[in-house]
Amino acid sequence: MSLAPTPPPSPAPSTKHCKDNVIRVEALAILAIVAMFLLHVLGSLRRRSSNSHLHGIVKVVDTLSYPLVSYTIGQMRSSGWYYDDFSVWAVFLLLLLGSTDNLTACRLGDIDNWKSIYVKHLFKAFLVVSIVVDVKFSDHKNGQDPHYLWPVLTAILFVGVIKWYWRIASMRMVSKSNLSKNVTVIADYMLHVENLVEPPFDPVTMEGYRYIAAGEKYLCREDDLKKKKATTSRFLRRPAKKVTPSIFGRHPKINKLTTVEEIWQCTGNLLLHDRGILLKDICLSMALSKMLNRRFAGFKLSEAGLEKTHDFVFGGLLTSGEKPHQRVFRVIEEELAFYALCLPIIMFGLCSWLTYELVQHRHDPDASLRDATIFITVVLAFLEAYQLYLYIASGWFKVSLIRSYISSPFLQRSRCCIEKIMSLLLRSKAIHPWKDTLGQYCLLEKLGHQRRSKNFLLESTIGSRCRKAKAERGNSVKLSENVKKAIVDSLLRSNGHLTNGITSLQKNSVHAQLPWACDAIASDGMVTRTILLWHIATTLCKQLDDQVKDMDTVTRVETASTLSQYCMHLLVFAPNLLPDHSSISEPILDQAIVEAGELLGKHNKLEDRCRELMEHSGDEASLLTQGAQLAKHLLKDIIKDPTLRWKVLSEFWAEMMLYVSPSDDARAHLEALAKGGEFITHIWALLTHAGVLKRWPKGPKHTV
Repeated sequence: MSLAPTPPPSPAPSTKHCKDNVIRVEALAILAIVAMFLLHVLGSLRRRSSNSHLHGIVKVVDTLSYPLVSYTIGQMRSSGWYYDDFSVWAVFLLLLLGSTDNLTACRLGDIDNWKSIYVKHLFKAFLVVSIVVDVKFSDHKNGQDPHYLWPVLTAILFVGVIKWYWRIASMRMVSKSNLSKNVTVIADYMLHVENLVEPPFDPVTMEGYRYIAAGEKYLCREDDLKKKKATTSRFLRRPAKKVTPSIFGRHPKINKLTTVEEIWQCTGNLLLHDRGILLKDICLSMALSKMLNRRFAGFKLSEAGLEKTHDFVFGGLLTSGEKPHQRVFRVIEEELAFYALCLPIIMFGLCSWLTYELVQHRHDPDASLRDATIFITVVLAFLEAYQLYLYIASGWFKVSLIRSYISSPFLQRSRCCIEKIMSLLLRSKAIHPWKDTLGQYCLLEKLGHQRRSKNFLLESTIGSRCRKAKAERGNSVKLSENVKKAIVDSLLRSNGHLTNGITSLQKNSVHAQLPWACDAIASDGMVTRTILLWHIATTLCKQLDDQVKDMDTVTRVETASTLSQYCMHLLVFAPNLLPDHSSISEPILDQAIVEAGELLGKHNKLEDRCRELMEHSGDEASLLTQGAQLAKHLLKDIIKDPTLRWKVLSEFWAEMMLYVSPSDDARAHLEALAKGGEFITHIWALLTHAGVLKRWPKGPKHTV
């Protein structure tokens, strides 16, 4: 009986050069895995931070990841040695590379480049298949047949290709062209007669508020319905059932809409009590985000002038609950955060299966690189689980789950385990949608903090003192409840009539003594000059006021100082979010920085600078001189009571914060959201939903 020929053993490295090649491939593969792991994690966290270093790391790693993976796979193929693990490495490297493309779209333009990403994915798919076939063929040629790897590896490859397609489709859905197409449906819906004609409404129970939370894809425009063939819509073939002339007539699919009104009317146990209110607010945030998209896409808000739009904020969000300021900003935060469940589950299971097989064959003769392969597999499994949790904890998933719950009376009536599972899933917490901090910049404190070399470089390349100030960012502080409450209280007092501080001064009976501080400033750069003037005065008052003792006054001091330095932060680092054009605001800021540097640069301590400025008598047209004059009035001449002084300042800055928030430049706010977001964007969104799109150019409509 003849014995079958013994397969030749795996080729063993015979030279030091070959061994070095294998070690180099292993090191490159691990380096690439670590780099893309950072992309996954940092790509999810970057929206919470405006830190330039974080965004720089993401961009650098993203730029280098593609050539690094390509070079590593090229080294695998040219090494001359065939290992079963190389095919696993190649597949996983390209799968991870495809998964990180969308997490690192830090700019809006990156999303619109979905076609180029589509081409990249096609190339990656071709490369993966060629690598797997090449290594498989080489294994057979050398007498190896890793039968335990190929079924699961093929399944992972198949699921990975589906995930690539899903990611490209997701990017296409939020691209500029498709966003305009989808927003058109919402804009047409809000133009519908049922939304423009004022029905009975209640902003507390949401009666009459038919804002779409989900299901807008079922809305069909009349033009589209006419173009459809008779076989695609049964009701169009029947003359007895005419389509209503309205674009949103009695089409059967209209019943598949889920509105805010319907969610609030649901009496299911899942949406009751305090937890139910939080879940309802998540659905409200989803509906508001879809309405806000109209501003991002350039559509007009048809409901802006309606009474129920005004009352939605002023009679509902700002007044309901024990702490309405917490609720209103929670809803807005979730709304701005909105800006495939089965695939991560399947991929996680396949990775777990492959890990088990690799561990079982860890001591095979041809498994010299098995530890590195197990490490790569575990990393991919962890990232799939991480992405799965992010999706389950997202508002999109929760709104979908609540919508299924509302449309299924069986789930509302039962107390089965399904409802408990849904309740458990709805309790998952996502990463906080934004950084929740306020940038701080104190003009008098930051003078002279840059090195001379940095100053020289900036002066030679840019030549702007305003730009030079950007080299030294101020600290950030936590957005406190006191600041939120001050903003909400000021908005309620204004009733939507926003002014530049005049109302708060009139309310506290000091406007007659300080008319020049708000309404007597030149129209060009009015907002910039007002912010600089009152910021200087607030800084001086905080440093030189030694009469503050009670806690209420301390709270007002912190509120006024925080908002003052935040407005300066916006003026220096985000001027596009403020009313004055940057071409106007930057020269004004330049001049103030130059004057402050020449006058106060010799002092190192802020307190010494403040005393020097208070004693200085210079040009009356100078903003520094005017700021010092205002501080003297607030400290000595007009307001001698520290309680009233800081009440005036805190209410002034809250009013000013509201005054600068309305803007038609929605693009600037959208860009800011991709880099950690700004508090002014939240106020801008809140005012939009209240129908407050403009500021009052002069004094208040009525004295409060």
